[in-house]
Amino acid sequence: MDFSSLSLPADVRPALAEAFWQHFGVLAERALYLHWWNVRTFARFADESAAVHSLADLNGDLLVRYVEWLNGQRRANGQPWGKSSRSRAYGTLRTLLQWLERCRPEILGGIEYPFNPFPWRNRDTRPVATMSARALRALLKACKSDIEKIRARRAAAHAERAGGDGSLSTLGGLLNYIDRHFGGVVPPVHRLTAAGQHEAGRALARFGGVKGVEPCLYPRLEVLLPYYLAILIHAAGNPEPIAEIECDCLQPLPLLDDREALVWFKARSNSMQRRTFSATDRFEPPSLVKEILDWNRQLRPMASADHRDRLFLYKHCFGISVLTTVALRQHLKAFRERHGLAHFSLASIRPSVLASFYRVSGDIRKTQSLANHGHVATTIGYVDTPLVKARNDARIAALQGAFIEHVEQRDGTAAVESPRAGPAEPPGGAVVSMFGFECRNPFEGIAPGSRRGELCTNYMGCFTCPNAIIAQDPTTLARLLQARDHLRASAATLHPARWQAVYEPQLQILEQDILPRFGSDQRASAQALMRALPPLPQLR
Repeated sequence: MDFSSLSLPADVRPALAEAFWQHFGVLAERALYLHWWNVRTFARFADESAAVHSLADLNGDLLVRYVEWLNGQRRANGQPWGKSSRSRAYGTLRTLLQWLERCRPEILGGIEYPFNPFPWRNRDTRPVATMSARALRALLKACKSDIEKIRARRAAAHAERAGGDGSLSTLGGLLNYIDRHFGGVVPPVHRLTAAGQHEAGRALARFGGVKGVEPCLYPRLEVLLPYYLAILIHAAGNPEPIAEIECDCLQPLPLLDDREALVWFKARSNSMQRRTFSATDRFEPPSLVKEILDWNRQLRPMASADHRDRLFLYKHCFGISVLTTVALRQHLKAFRERHGLAHFSLASIRPSVLASFYRVSGDIRKTQSLANHGHVATTIGYVDTPLVKARNDARIAALQGAFIEHVEQRDGTAAVESPRAGPAEPPGGAVVSMFGFECRNPFEGIAPGSRRGELCTNYMGCFTCPNAIIAQDPTTLARLLQARDHLRASAATLHPARWQAVYEPQLQILEQDILPRFGSDQRASAQALMRALPPLPQLR
């Protein structure tokens, strides 16, 4: 990232360089390269338009020209740049200029920025296609199948090495030979074709060549793919942070000996992510991480200092490298075809796992915790998929069906609606609901959906109505305890959708808000009166 290489005026280059490193310098390397690409884009605009001669030219009119220039850019296939790409390129320059305005006002005055030059850029972005739960299970099953084969081959090679006689006629003998003569790393082909190594070269070709022998000693990129995908699915993580996970990613849980925490750093949010898993399951992240650490331990001293702490180390023809999502994508097609899987991308796995979890649990807060999101709105953006919308539509239809079933007669004909009566007079005396509290006036129209002069739609069951009067006496408490037991028992007989929509909220209010206000002495007195109470009517 050399700002002196940019075709910008002499006073613009150092100003942008200072703003770049002061503002973006703390970001991850990948983010730095993205912003550097955006700075180079502005430099190309300045070179093509010849509109930037000094810092004084960086004003609102120039930014309008830059936005128009971005709108005219085309990809190699002739298609225009996406709105997000144009917005990012403009946003980097705007951020640098705002930093100069704020921190170096003596060199750059106030700028009038174009108002929202790329509106609705997120709305117009095509969402990432998600996978169904069935497709996720098939993918995880394919990963397990490959991992089992890799483990079986490594175990067989280890057994042959332990019982080998030093001959190159067996795989174990070849592996021992590589250990003795080449430090446990398969040498380049030209070294095996040198004088005195022809027999080792023929043995290597006989056992599958470099691709067949190396996984018995240390991992290659293609054999790390199923391990990476399995960890990515279990952790519901982002592709890049999981690829960059480090060796010390496992942490013990002091009170849970059978579980371990997987911890990784997410650079985009500048925060640590965390999930716990079984420490004994052979296909969950703790076991997979330990296996990879044992597998590539002899590669670690050979890796560069920057990569030595990374978990996913592997050897390729140019040396020791670390896993990247770009390199992984080159092997996804072969992996899909080998297992007969539908097309999927690495970016689709995280939203697919979160959406599937939400469809099963129905709890957005638990899904937020699983995703390690700081705001629930971010989680909603992940789980608001067509499958979830279809599930919600089915739930609403079930509630509507339960309501229609309730109002229809048993012979299947709809009940005839009686003519609307005029406003009724409130009954005289105290009006006591079946749950044991009085109502000042059930015809006042307080509850939602009620009309003044008509009987309250929530009568006999609303605990939060302003007209409700709950007396603190043993008889009232006995009726409330009886109502609690009655509501619990009705859960086994009512339609589940109707129970959840109508009666479960009332039970929660009763248990969590009303009954805790009574003391233990009052409860003891009320328990003695419950048997004498008349039974409550059946809920429908």
